[in-house]
Amino acid sequence: MSGDSSLLKSINKSTLLGLIKLHAPISRAELAKRTKLTRATVSALVEELITEYWVVESGIGESSGGRKPMMLEIHNEAGYIIGVDLRSTNMLVIVSDMCGAIVRKSLYPYEQAGQADKVLQQLLTILRQERADLPESPLGLLGVGIGIHGFVEYPSSRILFVPHTGWKKLNWKDTVEEELGIPVLIDNEANLAALGELEFGAAADCSNMLYLSVASGIGAGLVLQGEIFRGNNGYAGEIGHTTMELNGRPCSCGNQGCWETYASERAIANDLHMDYTPGFTARILERLNRGDTEAIDVVRRAGLHLGVGIGNMMHMLNPQMIVIGNAMGQYAPWINESIHESLDSRFSYLSSFNVQVTYSRLGEDCCALGAISAVIREKMQG
Repeated sequence: MSGDSSLLKSINKSTLLGLIKLHAPISRAELAKRTKLTRATVSALVEELITEYWVVESGIGESSGGRKPMMLEIHNEAGYIIGVDLRSTNMLVIVSDMCGAIVRKSLYPYEQAGQADKVLQQLLTILRQERADLPESPLGLLGVGIGIHGFVEYPSSRILFVPHTGWKKLNWKDTVEEELGIPVLIDNEANLAALGELEFGAAADCSNMLYLSVASGIGAGLVLQGEIFRGNNGYAGEIGHTTMELNGRPCSCGNQGCWETYASERAIANDLHMDYTPGFTARILERLNRGDTEAIDVVRRAGLHLGVGIGNMMHMLNPQMIVIGNAMGQYAPWINESIHESLDSRFSYLSSFNVQVTYSRLGEDCCALGAISAVIREKMQG
């Protein structure tokens, strides 16, 4: 088979997989109709996908006049994927089936947080154990996706810098792949969370959306035409360091007046004169729920600043939807009104942009589920 025909075959199989995943149960005839491929070509490719355990015949469908068709869907129990969110205080590990349905979710506190080599060894131990605990399946563990709260180079998956630990220039991908013998994907947390919301959450019907990860800082994952926009080398989305005030608050990046110094959880901590330490979100939510006026006022003010930046993002990108997630997504009842107050008072014409501002449906699972989605996408594309 020539290189061109092999590539075309791979593309066609990937297209069929995508359609089966999206429209299952679906017949071979319907796949031929949707792809404009011949029925013979579709049947041959489907047989390969069945042999490779990607697709399974799930039953007989309704007839439209002739013989009743055999329906197809993804063979969800043929293999498993692991998604990892390396958060500041613990690792969230989710095991899913081939369709992204959660099989198991676990939290692992760091044994020696801050030491990159120790965290990597702990991660490898966890992944080995999670793989050993998988149900029997034809394909076993298909791959691992890992979300990093920092700068990750694309497409190398090299971890360039993690602000909350100070880690720099780590090549974990090669190490994990060599140790486990499976494909590994490492990406920025906000990028993966955007994929999670796109695949399983609030943005399931969108092809263009912006995910805002708001916690100690503000990062973004931008999806354009169903794909993550990464910019040059993969560093797009560091929007927390866009300038909100010319001579404003000092930022850890060395600039002044960065958006995240006004609209992040760390900004809330600073304004309340609280230490920004593990458990901060729970402590603030407790104060908000009991009606603490100081906490309510400070969180509301952060919402106003968040709204100003969101208005700027609407002007720049005009996505279908902006999803607010990570820790700040839990403050929706206390920030939603002030976000829309900023948008309405400063950008009264923005309603014509038809941009919906909403909150993550996946909560803490967002990044790990996005990592799973990224692995599935990569596997389906061959």
